[in-house]
Amino acid sequence: MKNLVLSLFVFAISLSAYAQPKANFTTNKFENFTLHTYASFDAMADVSFIVEGENSLVVIEPQAFEGKVEEFVAYTEKLGKPIEKVLVSFHPAGLKVYKNEHKVITKPMAEFLKSDAAKGMLRFFDKAFKGAMDTEIVAFDEEIVAATIFTVDDVKYTLKPTSLPGMPGVNIAIGNNVYYQHFAPAKGYHASKNQIKNKASIDGALADALKAKRGGYTFLLGSHGYGKAGVEDLKFQIKYLKNMKKIASKAVSSDEFISKMDEKYPNCKGKEDLKGIAANLYK
Repeated sequence: MKNLVLSLFVFAISLSAYAQPKANFTTNKFENFTLHTYASFDAMADVSFIVEGENSLVVIEPQAFEGKVEEFVAYTEKLGKPIEKVLVSFHPAGLKVYKNEHKVITKPMAEFLKSDAAKGMLRFFDKAFKGAMDTEIVAFDEEIVAATIFTVDDVKYTLKPTSLPGMPGVNIAIGNNVYYQHFAPAKGYHASKNQIKNKASIDGALADALKAKRGGYTFLLGSHGYGKAGVEDLKFQIKYLKNMKKIASKAVSSDEFISKMDEKYPNCKGKEDLKGIAANLYK
């Protein structure tokens, strides 16, 4: 849990390497649902999702910043369907606007929210963003185990514990093709320094990526930056993490690690993330 707090503290003061400056909504249609993605590019580059079924909506990872909350809620209301569930995985903030909706959280995240680490994290955010972020901890209507399957409007949601150490959130398979993780893969970009906190994180990120590949998911989601990725991004991520693991096992210093990664990926964007990963690995 301590690693999670440190990750979010760092993220609070630096945008994702692949962030864009302007918020936007995009839609993608699948067999029995429409996915609406809101890339906010707020101070934490948060991304939220709406799964629109035939009769209702499921919100995944709501917005938390002033202005972004209202924009996201207004868009949701225009869809003209009731919200069946508000599902929290990695982002347990921005929830007080959902007064009557059925709010769902996993038991590991619910337990984390009771900890001093979580309370300290939220106090930090409140101070850092001068009250512009909704950090109120709300009462949830339902707590579910981290490995759960449920269906809304004939859309199946399969929750799977993440392999990333220190993370209480879950990965979520939506239908047959869509897979949500905290960080979406991105071809041509270094991994986020907030994802790779130590050598165990490399193994965890790789394990999650391989699970996505084995599941046959073709549309990958993440709750920061662009928010969406595809098969080629996933292929790149798997090879990238395997190479990173090899380099990290041999490099004896952060400078050597960066040099070897630069040699392997000379055109990769996100050099600040690479430097941050090196700093994490060679503390």
